[in-house]
Amino acid sequence: DPLATLLGATRAATLRALVRQAQTTTALARQVGISLSSASQHASTLRAAGLITSERHGSAVIHQISELGMALAWYD
Repeated sequence: DPLATLLGATRAATLRALVRQAQTTTALARQVGISLSSASQHASTLRAAGLITSERHGSAVIHQISELGMALAWYD
């Protein structure tokens, strides 16, 4: 899996979890099977790379894949 080689398996799974729909950090953690703090850290790294965007809604943070992230997720 080239994306997992580039990003790491968990970060690639986190990115791919956003392909179908935007998700909260909690939903990402559940879907990927990682802790909430780990999901938050992976989201921060993906956001810094321009692969996702994040927006706060009250106490929740909603993450959405960017065009660049979508291109990478579907490349392989």
